[in-house]
Amino acid sequence: MIQLENVCFTLAGREILSQLSFTVPTGRTYVLLGPSGCGKSTVLRLVMGLIKPDSGRILINGVPLEEGKNNRRGPRRGMVFQSAALFDFLSVYENIALGLRKKGNLSEAEIKNRVQQELNHVGLGADPALLSKTPAELSGGMRKRVAIARTLALDPEVILYDEPTTGLDPIMAGLINDLILRVHRRLKVTSLLVTHDLNTALQVADEIGFLYQGKIRESGPARILPEQAGPLLRQFMDGRLDGPISTNGGW
Repeated sequence: MIQLENVCFTLAGREILSQLSFTVPTGRTYVLLGPSGCGKSTVLRLVMGLIKPDSGRILINGVPLEEGKNNRRGPRRGMVFQSAALFDFLSVYENIALGLRKKGNLSEAEIKNRVQQELNHVGLGADPALLSKTPAELSGGMRKRVAIARTLALDPEVILYDEPTTGLDPIMAGLINDLILRVHRRLKVTSLLVTHDLNTALQVADEIGFLYQGKIRESGPARILPEQAGPLLRQFMDGRLDGPISTNGGW
């Protein structure tokens, strides 16, 4: 379970998050939907512990984030970055194997088997030549899938996704969405995903929270939220310039 309780965060005097509160139940997928620049990725950095909130609390499985880090009681977290964030000087194999080697308790044969297993899970295991390729030799969709395989190899209990379909064509975006669903069904992990892509949100979420001006303005189950959308979410869904969402000077 991921819980944010009255989290505030400012950057260079600008309020990014204001008393932000929401809960992701264990084994569920929560999608933060909202316009670009509204603070979605900031939430992920906070949950990963890369930055600290000005006030409020973040708990994972009931343990405050700082306490979990200090006592190693926190669950294993993995993040799939918007840009995939693969090491461009390493092969596909080495990108996935790197984290496994850091564990220090696996033989090279075990690492090789695990790399192959995770590539199979993301639909890239059929081509042995892929293992020696660098990220520059892969398509955008393949890089995203390798990034997911790298995350899965570390057995995360919580997975964070930062705009997983950005830069992909509709068919490849659909493939990534389907992959995220299959990962969730197979592993029953707790997932927090941020996106401005409505199709992604509707396809993968159990629950959606619409983030605007630092707060969740509307939320509900993905299957019914569009039907109950208020003025903010309706404007966003319709892509209209006129409405309560400002199009001048950011979000």
